[in-house]
Formats: sequence, structure tokens, C-alpha cells
Amino acid sequence: MNKILVPTDFSPHADAAFDYAIQLAQKQPGEVVLLHVLHTPVNWAKLSKDQERLFPETQEAIRRARAALAERVDKAKTKGVAVGEQLCFSDGKDQIISFVEREHASMVVMGSHGQYGWKEHMLGSNTYHVLRKARVPVLVVKNIEDPVSFNRIVFATDLKENSGKALKQVAEFAAKMGLYLHLLYVNTPANFLEDSQIEQLAGEFLEKYADSDYPVHHYSAYKEERGIIQFAEKLGADMVAVATHGRSDLQQLFAPSVTENLVTYLNLPVWSINLGLEGDA
Repeated sequence: MNKILVPTDFSPHADAAFDYAIQLAQKQPGEVVLLHVLHTPVNWAKLSKDQERLFPETQEAIRRARAALAERVDKAKTKGVAVGEQLCFSDGKDQIISFVEREHASMVVMGSHGQYGWKEHMLGSNTYHVLRKARVPVLVVKNIEDPVSFNRIVFATDLKENSGKALKQVAEFAAKMGLYLHLLYVNTPANFLEDSQIEQLAGEFLEKYADSDYPVHHYSAYKEERGIIQFAEKLGADMVAVATHGRSDLQQLFAPSVTENLVTYLNLPVWSINLGLEGDA
């Protein structure tokens, strides 16, 4: 976690994500960068100072955005974390993914607007887009009311090869954060396995991909996300991690829709690792 990027629209949900990122950086030293993307009527970077004066409303929006960024960064710096700020201009083109790649961010932490309507809200639609397009892990945080706890993390897995690739990242993260790692296999009617089959797969999976004998749980549910949510709540987990493949391929990894449903309905941070984009140009 050398550089944690936190996109913000200055909402309470984005502020919760920023607070969470700060606490991550306190546990494992790294830089946190707060990013605000301001939509402008034209390509602002190409305007001269005289041309900028033709858009007084945009100039005022820029002033307010810079003040809001500075206020949050100054507050965060008192917690002993390296914090930076970036204001990007956009005339409709995506900026968050471009910034992630250009600045070599190692993780994105974003806020979610709760159970209903999050995809339609500006921050929500950006979250949806980043989940599908980012080549780095994305951690989506709900509005935090209780103190952040780093105790248990659940990694939902299909016990197959691609999921094994993600396990290393999750295990390293859990070790750095001091989290107890629990693996979860959700047994659904569409891909039903007997207990003995799951136990055999789990043993082979751990032997091949794990550096420790992590507990592997199996939980029966109609859908993957339903089982993940119910188990995480039963365990008292503090975070859920899931690997996706960037497209609907449930025989290999969870589909993007599973992750999006978790973000919508689970009142815990959701960490998404999109293996389908790793190594893409």
C-alpha cells in the first residue's frame, strides 16, 4: 500500500472512506492521496488565464474544491500520515482510472452511498466504474458510525486457481493489518458440492496457494452474495474480500455483479481484486 488513492466528492460517504484510508496508512505506512475530479464545461487545462475569466462559475467551483481539499488534508496530517491532494479537471472523460495508472496507485479506497441509489449518485456511479476498470484492488467503504476495527477478514473463494492468485494479496494484507483471515466457500444449488468434496478442494487449495493453514468455511445459500453476507455477519467480520474476473464467468471467479451487490447490501468494507485486468495493456 505505497499509495492509497481516495476519490472524493466531499460527501460524508467519501469522508468516511478518507478516514478509513488514513487508518490503513497508520497501520501500514504509505501515502494517502485525496483526489477530486471537477467537471468543467470545456478542457480547462488548455485555457489561458484570460479565457478562464469567461467561466466565473467554474472558477468559483475550483476555489471551493481547493478549499475543501485543503481542509481535509490539513486535518488528516495531524494523524501522522503522509497525505497529498489532487484536483483534476474533466470535460466528460474518465479521470479516476487514468490517475490510478499515471500515479501508480496501489489501492483505491472509495465511499458507497448505502443500500439504495448508490449507482445513480455521482460517487456511486464512479464506484461502479472503478470496480470494473481498476487494475489495482478497490476497497469500498460504507459510512462509518462505529470505530474502525481490524480483527477479521473474510475472503470469499471458489477454491480454484485464479482465486488462489488473489489469496496471496489478501494474506499479505491481512498480515500487515493484523487481521485474522477466514476463507469462505459458498455452496449454491447451481454449483452444489457435498461436504466431502468441499473439504477435499479446500485442502488442495491451501496446500497449493496458502502459506498458512487458514480456516476454510463452507456456507449454503441460494446465491453467492447472500451466503457471503450472512456468513460475514455471523462471524462478526470487519471486511470482506472477493476476487472478480471483470466479466460474468462464475465457473472461474465471482461475476462483477456479485461484488456490486455486496457493496450495495453489505454494511462492511468490501475489497475487490479484479484479476481479469491484471497485466492488460
